[in-house]
Amino acid sequence: MKEQIKAALANLEPQLKRVSKLIHDAENDAIYSSEEPEELYLRNMFYRVGEDLDKARRYIRQVSARISSEGTISKLSDGRYGNERVYYTSGSSIEFLYSDPDGDDRWIYSSVEHNGVDYYIVVKPELSLNGLRVRVKDLPFWD
Repeated sequence: MKEQIKAALANLEPQLKRVSKLIHDAENDAIYSSEEPEELYLRNMFYRVGEDLDKARRYIRQVSARISSEGTISKLSDGRYGNERVYYTSGSSIEFLYSDPDGDDRWIYSSVEHNGVDYYIVVKPELSLNGLRVRVKDLPFWD
């Protein structure tokens, strides 16, 4: 079943790309009238749909990408976190191994930000990055 879902997502991604490109091209071709409320509504709604389609495409790529390395990260001399393979700064995507209160381990996808004092993981800000187990995936270039 998991492989069927991955295959279905892989088949969906090119269709999402096509619609996203249509929305982007419409914006670049200035097809909307700036004087018509309905036109401005459509422009705004298409823009929002395009953003969400791009987000869905990123998630599909993340799920489908090959794991290239796995290891722990630590605080480096410059105050950032990383290891010999990866370096995390504000806005970086991260996949980390989390042990929930029931003792189940799961990989979680999130991003890293800085709060003025230290770096943190957006979905688990209380979790220390020092000694955290992470994995890196080979993501294709965005097109």
